[in-house]
Amino acid sequence: MTSTHIWLIRHGETAWNADRRLQGWQDIPLNEVGEQQAHNLASFLASDRFDVQFDQVVSSDLQRAAQTAAIACAHTGLDVVLDKGLRERGFGVLEGRSWDSFGGRVPDQPGDSADLAPEGGESIQTFQQRVLTAVEQLAYKYPGQKLAVFAHGGVIDMVWRRLLQVDLYAPRTQTILNTSINHFSLSPSASGYDWTVQRWGQASHISENALDDVG
Repeated sequence: MTSTHIWLIRHGETAWNADRRLQGWQDIPLNEVGEQQAHNLASFLASDRFDVQFDQVVSSDLQRAAQTAAIACAHTGLDVVLDKGLRERGFGVLEGRSWDSFGGRVPDQPGDSADLAPEGGESIQTFQQRVLTAVEQLAYKYPGQKLAVFAHGGVIDMVWRRLLQVDLYAPRTQTILNTSINHFSLSPSASGYDWTVQRWGQASHISENALDDVG
């Protein structure tokens, strides 16, 4: 059956990325570095080095992702479709806190209940289910198409774990840099969709000072 191919791209840098603050659903815009990263990405996507013609451009509705999508895919002439299901995890009252206060990791400890949520936020289990459902809905809506999808570090982490069957609390072994590109496909199957990694962590267009964290 026909596969839907997704190039899942993290947004450019924000001031909160640079300050190592937990963003979650806070609608933080790109900073100057992030805007330049998006323009660098645009040059790469429009070049001979990236030989893909997208059929659709989809983004999280948070502006750091939507801004990146609009800049990076302006050359395609496609409208950016916003999808709330692709938002970063909601961390509720924890948003705005320094990553250092969590030891530089997502504020969930091994052994915690996967359905335990911070006040006003989402549990890791709820977040995972939301992201995977949103991705499969894209495959259902755009069968056989090539999609540029702009989202967040946490979203990319959930997709990576689904693709490689990695436990929610296992250490992540893949970096998720601002504007990095992650290509995978979904193929209809008797049980729903088969998820397949194509090329992960493409970053040749990214400067060495890009930040790797969730957000």
